Amino acid sequence: MSAAMPDAAADAVSAAPLAGAGDPPGAALPGGAGDAAGATPPATVDAEIERAVAGFLRREARLLDGRHFAEWLALFAPDGLYWVPSQPGQTDALNLPSIIHEDRGILAMRVQRLLEARALVMTPMPRTLHLLGNIEVSAATGGTVEAEAALVMVEVQDGRKSVLAGRCFYRLRRAEDGFRIVLKRVDLLDCDGRHGPITVPP
Repeated sequence: MSAAMPDAAADAVSAAPLAGAGDPPGAALPGGAGDAAGATPPATVDAEIERAVAGFLRREARLLDGRHFAEWLALFAPDGLYWVPSQPGQTDALNLPSIIHEDRGILAMRVQRLLEARALVMTPMPRTLHLLGNIEVSAATGGTVEAEAALVMVEVQDGRKSVLAGRCFYRLRRAEDGFRIVLKRVDLLDCDGRHGPITVPP
């Protein structure tokens, strides 16, 4: 479910570079498939940074699958944003509906609900498996790292199974102990289809 955002978070989204109309979802982050021809290429990314980013993304997936939701939330920067658009190539996060559109404060409320086993819809708790592949670090400049990965998430709850697939785009800020997520955008293959409530984030 999309949730309203505080003005400060909305301003941050508006300021973030998004894809132009008609551009593929990869344009949501610099260095993606939608960069214009002749644009300045991203800074060279060395193997050490690539390994560190891949390890960070795998750790995020393990935290979600292990139901360590508080630790997962701690991976987000104070100004972090989690976005699952509702349309292919969506560029407007404010005036169009989203499947999920939550700043860190709203994510904290989501995590609190996940931790409250008393909630009927959470009983039994869903079990998930996040599979990441084709991890690519597309830019590393000014203390930020931008990357993308293919995602398949399988969720099982109360005998029912669902599968979500798509691509994740990340903007990460370097921190003393690794990275913090400034932006995570998940472009689902069927983003414009019918979706029930998503309990565990993809």
